[in-house]
Amino acid sequence: MKFSTYLGILAVALSGCSSSEGPDANGQTGLAAECRAPCKAPQLVKRVFLLESAQGFEPLAGSTVSLSFRDGSLGVSAGCNSLGGEFSLDDGHLVLAEGGITERGCDPAPHAQDEWLWAFIQARPQLELEGTSLTLTGASAVLAFRDREVADPDRPLVATPWTIDTFFSSDAASNLPLSSDPTFVFAADGNLQFDTTCNSGTGKYTVAGNQITLSTVDLTLIACGGASAFAENHILKVLTGDGPLTFEIEAKRLTLMRGKLGLGATTP
Repeated sequence: MKFSTYLGILAVALSGCSSSEGPDANGQTGLAAECRAPCKAPQLVKRVFLLESAQGFEPLAGSTVSLSFRDGSLGVSAGCNSLGGEFSLDDGHLVLAEGGITERGCDPAPHAQDEWLWAFIQARPQLELEGTSLTLTGASAVLAFRDREVADPDRPLVATPWTIDTFFSSDAASNLPLSSDPTFVFAADGNLQFDTTCNSGTGKYTVAGNQITLSTVDLTLIACGGASAFAENHILKVLTGDGPLTFEIEAKRLTLMRGKLGLGATTP
């Protein structure tokens, strides 16, 4: 999952973490023992956690609360605004330096949820990490998270029905008002089947690492117009260009890129 750059991030001076196998002199274990002085907790970096359960907090129906620990920063999202800043651990407490929150126009309920989460994170909750489970304990609530790769694992590329919903060109991403959704599936026998909403096509593919090489791509020849014609033209440029495609899967989202052109797709 990717987060926006946060405004007003204040750098904090961080010291290294010591290593501890068992309880320290104060009887603390885990990250609380290892990170008594402010430290980065490398066990967290480059991991994403999704809220699994909560006491003292009721997430909005349909929302997903996530914590994303990147290189030196923490991002928090519940589906509306993104919030976060430079993070460290101090005596087992999550400390967020002066950070920022985006100001997207949200309905009152999602906005209130964002404000609650922001206040909760800023109040230095106790953080406990055990394997794939992360728990934040504050004065008024306990939030239990699970590592995203366990809670919502990456879907396989092959034999998964993908629905295209995003068109990438250079640094821009767009959606189109289409009468139906373009789709594709990489079958287990090495065949590609796709639908542009106007025509259907087939092809052959091979996969090596994060690259897909396509060959013998064929398409029916029904005339297209409007947004369907634009979508089909873009899809064909991505599928039939020179060289291999690169792909990335995160949970149920797939991104296919050929240079600066690409497709974003999702699966149920």
